[in-house]
Amino acid sequence: MTSENKDLVAYCGLYCPKCYKMVVSEAADNLKKALNNTHICDSKNKSSNEFLDELDKLVKLKCINFCKAFGGSDTCKIRLCCRSKTIAGCWECNCFEKCNLLTNQFLVNIRKINQQGLDAFIKSVL
Repeated sequence: MTSENKDLVAYCGLYCPKCYKMVVSEAADNLKKALNNTHICDSKNKSSNEFLDELDKLVKLKCINFCKAFGGSDTCKIRLCCRSKTIAGCWECNCFEKCNLLTNQFLVNIRKINQQGLDAFIKSVL
């Protein structure tokens, strides 16, 4: 497994390309391209332009950089915690099961990574 793939697993265990922001952003971008290609949304159609503006907002949800490449929030408590412990992610912490920063959405992946290893986890989500 390449280090690039490993960098796509955020400290919290989310796999960045499967994050809702990435999925919604790509779907909105594809829809916008399809609408532009078929000339459905011309400049005379105000509602179409408003719709395209809303699609633009959804496209911008996509992170410019991934969490481990200095993307995401500077104030993310999970990222700050992992960095302070110099660990790759919560799965390397002995206390992750009792951590009050982690909700079930994170724990599901963290448990998988902890049990299977990072490489096997990445293969399972690809």
